[in-house]
Amino acid sequence: MLLRTIILLCAALTMHVSHAEDLYFNAKPRDFTFGQPLQPGTTIGGYPIWMGEGKWQLFDVTRRESTTTGQTAIPLGTAYFFQTEGKKWIATMSVDVNLRNGHTFWLGEPCKRDDMLFKLQLRSGREDNCATINHVTHYLSEPQGKYAELLASFKEQGIEIPSTVLHLLFTRNGLEAHRLVYSIWINPEVLGFAPENEPAWGRNPWNKAKTLKDPAKKQFIDALSAWATDFVNHMDAGLKQKPDAFATVPSWRTVLTSAQKP
Repeated sequence: MLLRTIILLCAALTMHVSHAEDLYFNAKPRDFTFGQPLQPGTTIGGYPIWMGEGKWQLFDVTRRESTTTGQTAIPLGTAYFFQTEGKKWIATMSVDVNLRNGHTFWLGEPCKRDDMLFKLQLRSGREDNCATINHVTHYLSEPQGKYAELLASFKEQGIEIPSTVLHLLFTRNGLEAHRLVYSIWINPEVLGFAPENEPAWGRNPWNKAKTLKDPAKKQFIDALSAWATDFVNHMDAGLKQKPDAFATVPSWRTVLTSAQKP
């Protein structure tokens, strides 16, 4: 009886590891199945992945080398996920990390622009910690690689992606080449907003100048900004590779109550 218990326990542990492992091994992408569900506890280069509603599906895992001057190149990894419900596209997410450390730091000014719907800069310079929200027109109008495969799959299922989406970007860079960047593209139509098909970015109704004059959009952006502020405050823990760094961050779809949705 004791032997049987030990065997069952070992099998359970093996099953857990196989379902909740890192997406990379020796800085190289593991094999994956297009559309496989993201399992709780899965990491990317040791960094935790925000689960959201627990409905993310994986569609690509890539590796590239950093471009550095006078330094050894740093391997970088990016994993790409999507979420759909029925014939509705909900969101797409990418998580970009360093796969090895190095004696360098990342350059860039992710919070430089002022024409976005929201931005919050907690740190800058060698230890960026920045959150931004912006609207994007022509989203995935010219897909490449796995994105093209993803859109082909959507087309077969009758799923359409809006021409205008919102982009949330969270950038946390650290010393020794540490890097954790979340890009999340969301569909505001799932919260009741009408489709916006204006292709010109400056004339689009989700442009900052126009959104501030629309009570429903402004209320949503204010609530989404509060959600983004909560998210970016977890990026330090994420950069330290704490497994539960994003465990308390809810879905972005919780920012409006049913009474507030347009």
